[in-house]
Amino acid sequence: MTHLLRQIALTATVVIGLVMLGDAHGAPAKSSHDSEVLLANEQAWAKAAVDGDADRMASYMADEYLELGWEQAAEGAPAHWSTTTKTEWVESVRSHKEIYASVELHNLVAHVQGNLAVVTGEYSQKGTSNGKDISASGIYANTWEKRRGRWVVVHSVFP
Repeated sequence: MTHLLRQIALTATVVIGLVMLGDAHGAPAKSSHDSEVLLANEQAWAKAAVDGDADRMASYMADEYLELGWEQAAEGAPAHWSTTTKTEWVESVRSHKEIYASVELHNLVAHVQGNLAVVTGEYSQKGTSNGKDISASGIYANTWEKRRGRWVVVHSVFP
């Protein structure tokens, strides 16, 4: 559990730090080429999920990828953060337990600082997980790291 808490703290720190850095200069700190690549990666990653292409989806993700999602309170359960690893998510798409009919991304902004970047935006999706409707819309932030010249997503936050 300590490792998970460290990953959560790192994600929050990176997101807040990069957003504040961009705000301090009046605009997101960025390289236009890197920003274009990141925004294209966001769209391609979403399309891979819709296409059910688990291998292509996985190719955008670091092995230690972790998604944090805020779960609203439900009968008998308080509101809480849920986590999903790369392995869990990729396998759920590969096995067709999770199926996306559509994923649309809007108002994307890449906040680039060296080899780290946070892409913020809005999403809307239609789909099912184990037969349960997971259609939703909201805001999100993806943290990307440039490794050996290639951007990979390491964390996602869906507040």
